[in-house]
Amino acid sequence: FDQIHAAGNTVILVTHEEDIAAHARRIIRLKDGLVETDLSRQSQV
Repeated sequence: FDQIHAAGNTVILVTHEEDIAAHARRIIRLKDGLVETDLSRQSQV
């Protein structure tokens, strides 16, 4: 994911797995079709 981001590309990934989501720089959580949280990280975890 870091190489993709460094190249200026964006990936939209849908997952229910927290360990996979942990690699994202931004996590948008939905509940009942609505945005529940929108979290951005400055760096990778």
